[in-house]
Amino acid sequence: MKNFMKMSVLAACAVFGLSGAARAADECAAAQGLVDKAIAHYKAAGQEKSYADFMDKGNKDWVNGELYVIVATMDGIFKAHAINPKLIDNKDLPGLKDVNGVMIIQEMIKAGKSGPAGAWAKYTWTHPETKKLAPKQTWVKANGDLLFMAGCYPPA
Repeated sequence: MKNFMKMSVLAACAVFGLSGAARAADECAAAQGLVDKAIAHYKAAGQEKSYADFMDKGNKDWVNGELYVIVATMDGIFKAHAINPKLIDNKDLPGLKDVNGVMIIQEMIKAGKSGPAGAWAKYTWTHPETKKLAPKQTWVKANGDLLFMAGCYPPA
């Protein structure tokens, strides 16, 4: 009976651990999809309307928990950020470093300029659920002179 209980606990841990990893992978795939959707919306609706939509915390198309759109110039100046609007037009932001010295915004710019397919910028950030430092990645894709981004916490 003790062995059965141990096996049951181990099986439950494996299932829940895998489901957490699968959820994180899904969130990262959703970030990529959100960026493509945001670029399409920007092209269709224009800058003013799309920025207003991206900034609307009640609009679940663009802001859904930790999944949201960021738009920045090629110099790393944020133009849309629903979660922290104080970051918009902040000229000091391009110098932002993570705890490991990674120049976060510069990594985003580099990822956006890497090619038309888009790329991940990787750095360390505080996880909103655990409140602990964790690896984070942001999918970045250029459209004209703008960078469209959405981030996730990748599976461990």
